[in-house]
Amino acid sequence: MKIVNVIGGLGNQMFQYAFALTLKKRFPKEEILIDTSHFNFLFIKKWGASNLHNGYEINKVFPSANVIKQANPFQLMKVTWYVPNYFLSRVARRILPKRKSEYIQSVSEIFEFKEEPFTFKGDMYYEGVWESIKYLEPIKSDIQKVFSHPEPNEVNEKYIHSMQSSTSVGIHVRRGDYLKHPAFAGVCEIEYYKKAIYEILNDGQKHVFYVFSNDLIWCEENIRPLIGDNDMVFVRENSGVNSCWDMFLMTHCKDLIIANSSFSWWGAFLNRRGGRIIAPKTWMNRDAKFEIWAPEWIKL
Repeated sequence: MKIVNVIGGLGNQMFQYAFALTLKKRFPKEEILIDTSHFNFLFIKKWGASNLHNGYEINKVFPSANVIKQANPFQLMKVTWYVPNYFLSRVARRILPKRKSEYIQSVSEIFEFKEEPFTFKGDMYYEGVWESIKYLEPIKSDIQKVFSHPEPNEVNEKYIHSMQSSTSVGIHVRRGDYLKHPAFAGVCEIEYYKKAIYEILNDGQKHVFYVFSNDLIWCEENIRPLIGDNDMVFVRENSGVNSCWDMFLMTHCKDLIIANSSFSWWGAFLNRRGGRIIAPKTWMNRDAKFEIWAPEWIKL
């Protein structure tokens, strides 16, 4: 039995779930499960705090994500310290010794492939994010199938039709929380988008740019002047629990300009149109080995 911890926003949850799929491929005779218990009691409502992200979203967002089942408390207690509360579990991690049946990925290894996680026989608990593309490429078609989106509503169906019938370009601009975060600040500034849009327009074709962002006003002021006489559409309709549809729409664009965000990274990885994927060559302000890009992606 092997169990993968799942926590964070949708993008991180997808990496962790996909890692569980990789384990399932590597250990076909073993039971592979996920741990979603840390989404319980993340905040106490009477303290006036809201929930972290949108909770566990995989099963809500992806109808086909029924391949990996959730571990029960007894299965979890067998391989790890069972603390079904995210904040208390972080405290416990500092106090309690690491168990022999636990593999805890270090922060510096998040974006780097390691063979070690696949060397353990028998019961094991995995805690990490697993964002190296090398974990996922061998089973890419399986992941694309599991993470296929449901039927779109009328608005998104129109977007999909127009994206598929044109030389569409998706642009993801993440600002907001990224602006002052030391790990992300200064990475995807306007110079990156200038270079990326120039790369797209260099083919001499007419394009329709679809902008996905948490700061559309900034995009109107800074991105629109860069596209010349090409059309630009600001995707505004998907928010809250429907925000995942921005990611789904990215998978239907011919070309993509992504941010240093797991959200648009997944839009690129799940995209099947075979166009150009442009990504920032600096992913984070961190001294680590990054294996986040597919070989065919254009890094600027």
